[in-house]
Parts: sequence; C-alpha cells; structure tokens
Amino acid sequence: MATDANPAPVSATTGTSGFHKTLGLRDVIAQSLSVIAPAMSGAFLTYLASTKAGGATPLAYLLGTLAMLAVGGTVALFARSLSSAGSMYSYITRGANRTLGFLGGWCYAAAFLVLGGAVLCGFGFFTASLVALLTGADPSWYWFSLVGLVVIALMSMFDIRASTRTQLVILVLTMAALLVVAVVVISIGSPAVSVIDGSTPVASPGRSVDLSAFWPSAAGVTWTGVLFGLAFGMLSFTGAEASAVLSEETRDPRGAVPRAVLGSIVVAGLFYLVITYATAIGFGVQQAAVDWPASLAGLAAVAPNTGFAAVVLACAALASLFCALGVHIAVSRVLFAMGRERVLPRRLGTLHPRWGTPWTAIALDLAVWVLLAGGSVLFTSRETQVAIAGGLDDGLTGGVYVFTFLAGIGTPLVMAVYFMLGIAGVVHGTRIGDARFRVVGGLAAVVGGLALFGSLYYSFVEAAPGAGIPLVVAAVPWVCLAIGAVGLAVAAWTRRFRQPVWADMGRIFDEV
Repeated sequence: MATDANPAPVSATTGTSGFHKTLGLRDVIAQSLSVIAPAMSGAFLTYLASTKAGGATPLAYLLGTLAMLAVGGTVALFARSLSSAGSMYSYITRGANRTLGFLGGWCYAAAFLVLGGAVLCGFGFFTASLVALLTGADPSWYWFSLVGLVVIALMSMFDIRASTRTQLVILVLTMAALLVVAVVVISIGSPAVSVIDGSTPVASPGRSVDLSAFWPSAAGVTWTGVLFGLAFGMLSFTGAEASAVLSEETRDPRGAVPRAVLGSIVVAGLFYLVITYATAIGFGVQQAAVDWPASLAGLAAVAPNTGFAAVVLACAALASLFCALGVHIAVSRVLFAMGRERVLPRRLGTLHPRWGTPWTAIALDLAVWVLLAGGSVLFTSRETQVAIAGGLDDGLTGGVYVFTFLAGIGTPLVMAVYFMLGIAGVVHGTRIGDARFRVVGGLAAVVGGLALFGSLYYSFVEAAPGAGIPLVVAAVPWVCLAIGAVGLAVAAWTRRFRQPVWADMGRIFDEV
C-alpha cells in the first residue's frame, strides 16, 4: 500500500524525455527576474506595501529581501539535488509528504493563476495610463490587456528561448531607466509641499538623506504596518523561484537554477531598496504615510516632470507584460507536472509534438485569466471598485481594482506555499541529516508565516478606527481557505480512490 512520505525517484529519462534541453544560465535568470518584474513592482507594487508601511516602505523591502534569501536558499538546496518542472510542488512532496506537496502545488498554481491575471490587468492600466499622460485621452484599460493576452499566447506556445531572451533585454532596459529616474528624484530631495494636494508642508524639504525611512516610529507608522509591507515586499520577489520550473529544459539545472534564484533576489533587492527610498524621499518620508497610498503611481507620482513620469509608466507597462509572460510560463509548467503525474487531469501533462511546450496547460491558464479579470469587474459594484482603487474613477478604475483585488488573494497563497516549503526543508534536512536544510528551511517557515500573518491582518482589523473593512478585503482569508480546502479534498479523494496515482506523486524528476 502506498505511504504518504518519501516518494522514490525514477530515472532521469522519465522526467526529461519530453522537453528540449536548450536553456542556459542567462535564460533561467531571465525567467526569475521577469516574474519578479522589478520595474513593475518598483513602480507600482510598492504602492500596496505603502498603504500601511508609508515612508518606512524601504525598511519593509529590506526585510523582504532578507526573508526571501531564506526562501531562495531553501529552493536552491532542493534544486541542487533534483530538477523538476513541478518546482515547489515537487520540492514539498519530496521534502515532506504527498499531502503537503499536493496542497503546496495546488496553492502555488492557484496563486500564480490569480497573480498572472492581476499582472495582465496591470499591463492594461499602465499602458492606458501612459496613453492618457501623453494624449490627454481616457482609454479603457481592458483593450490593452487583451492585446497583451495575445502576445503572451504567441510567445509562450513556441520556442521558449525566444521568450526568455526577450525578457532579459526588457529587464535590463526597464531597470536601468527606472534607476536613472530614482537617482534624479533622490538628488532633488523631498518637496516643500505635498505632491498630492500641493499645499501641505513637508518636513525637511530638499533633503536627500533621511534614515527615518528605516525606522517605523520616525516615519510615522507602526511595526504592524511594516509587517504588512513585508508581505507585499516578499510578493515583489515572488518568481525568484520560477526559474526552477525550467529545470527540465535547462542544460545544467543543478548549477544554473540555484545561481539564478539567489542572484535574482540580490539584484532585485538592491533595485527595490533604491526605488522605494527614492519614492519615500520624493513624497517626504513622514508625508509618504498619507501621500504614497493616495498616489497609486508610486515613483511616477514623484517624477520631476511629465517626461520622467512617462518613462516610469512605459517601463512598468513593459515589465508587467513580461512578468505576466513569466508567471504564465511558471504556472503552465506546474500544471503540466501535476497533470503528467495524473494528480490533475492527464491532458494537462501533454507536450505539443512539434514545439515541446505544455500547450493544454498554456490554454487553460490564459482562459482562467480572462474569467478572473472579467468576473472580478462584472460582479463588483462600481462604488466598490472606486473605493479599492483609492478613489480613482475613470477608464483605469477597473484595471487598478482587479490588480489590487487579485494581488490581495494571491499574496497569502504564495506566503502559505513558502511556509510549506520551509517545513519541507526542515523535515527533509532532519531525515537526511543535513543541517543546511534545517536552518534555512526553518527561517523560510518563520518568514513565510510572518508574511502570511501580515498579508491577512487588515482583513480582520480596520486600517484606521472607524474606517471599516471593505467586503472584498474581508473575504480574502475565506477565499484562500476555500482554495486550500478544495485542494485538500481533491488530495483526499485521489489518495482514497486513485492509490496508484497517489503512490507515484513526486516520482518524476532528475536526482543526483
């Protein structure tokens, strides 16, 4: 009878016979950094962290960098001993047991399905914002998202190298451009008055060095707010582990994947530190607690003129498109791996006979994105959309709302998977007597748990006395619990009625 732990590997040829091993280090680095999408996250996702962390958002991102190094270290250790398109699903299954592995794979796939839809909508409203800035028009965001959907479908269906190498070029260009804007903002220093209302005096105008950005009380926020920001700071790194899904398509996965995971976290962390500090300075560190959450645009809002703001929006739009592509590549591989092992429908585990891509998983992912975005808008009142979008009421409202709402659901799901990965690392390290797994896995579990708490805190506690909790925010924990409960039910059904399939979970990978 099948047991629930220690699934044994099969031969390398079983795990890799379908994919073409064409990728090198630069390709897997491009995959990790594209899903991280530093330019998009630096331009906009920092806004979500700032809603509670305010001017101390740079501290939240610094802590997020250190936390993600623990998660990345755990991924790197697993990646050195096995390679699988299932990545987190395979690691948790192999490290802990089949039940936790299935739940981790289920939540990871669900999170990336949700976050991919969010980022695609991000591309829509960033591009629409750029058009509005340059022309004065009020375009609808969803037309741009539909164009992005077609581009992603075409780029993901064929040779994976075309996607990864285009991603790398866009990464370098967008990150370099935003760093230039950030340096200019820092050199100018804090404004004399609020950049939002144009009248509220800002403390220490013209100041370029303000260390209060790294201490909550000095920045006028709480440590709880910084912990909330930490969750979104870690979300901004989500995807560092995404290079692992290309393990079976990489020539030297045990060398390239660990370097890509840890290297991308360090590069992105340094980038975020500069961008968030520049944004805090651009608003004024103390004033940022009020103005940053109200701006939506982050760095673009503090840019010195329209030209610089246009650069920020253009970079954010490009980065969000290729982030969506990277997320799409990642989730399609996880779905493929679970379908290949028949814990999800077998059809998901098939590769296109000519292109060697998981075409059925690709099609499913794109269809889910459309349903998520359309359903989020159609079944939410305009008043709620405006409220969640920070009072914005124009052609961009729906895009901002969908991005914020779906990111709010995807964040705790990802943090829960990081927590499970840490547990798997501790269990695996104890089993094989490897202290590295125990220490790094333990840290990953702790930071994953803290970030999970932070991401859900304001679903239960008002952001300010009397402010109330919007229904869509209060519903987030229950939506996540429902996703997890369905995953556990499917796992229990599979274990009870499909014992051979259950016994084979986690068997398909290369192992040294």
